[in-house]
Amino acid sequence: MKKTLSFLFVFLLFSSITFSQNTGISLGAQAGIAIPMGDFGDGYKMGFGGQGNFAYKINPMLNVTGSIGYLTWSGKEADFTFSSVPVMVGARYSFGKGKFNPYAAGELGLHFSSFSVPEVVIPGFGTIGGGSASSTDFGIAVGLGFLYQLGPKLDLDVNAKFNNIFGDGSSTNFISIMAGVLVAL
Repeated sequence: MKKTLSFLFVFLLFSSITFSQNTGISLGAQAGIAIPMGDFGDGYKMGFGGQGNFAYKINPMLNVTGSIGYLTWSGKEADFTFSSVPVMVGARYSFGKGKFNPYAAGELGLHFSSFSVPEVVIPGFGTIGGGSASSTDFGIAVGLGFLYQLGPKLDLDVNAKFNNIFGDGSSTNFISIMAGVLVAL
């Protein structure tokens, strides 16, 4: 997995250098933390994950965005896990045109989530628990961030977003804080 991600990053970096004109398309990768909130925060520790990003420049201030990621949390009191694969589309509006460009972003999409509980063996009583469940739920995210130009086609991308996954009768809320690079092709 590390070799594949390293190859992809190097490929994106060098392929962006070979393009003679800016296509308006950028690709990137980020890693970060996911802080659970509300009822979700009562049962889970801070989560971790990453995502791949896509951006298409509509004009100097507005980008259409897309991302796919993986986030995972573990339980505070027991050995259970919750994970989500968000597939999101949205927009990003930049407030600057220089080396430092703050932005506001909004996204919506689907979260492919799973919950798992390991089996527990109790001597003399047998095995209890164990199992998993999965769901596909609608989600939204809104946040703020910034792009900082590291090179002609390379930006540092840092953001914080409030995320809401609308589940069956409840919702899962968390704040994600991500940092990574965005390469213009």
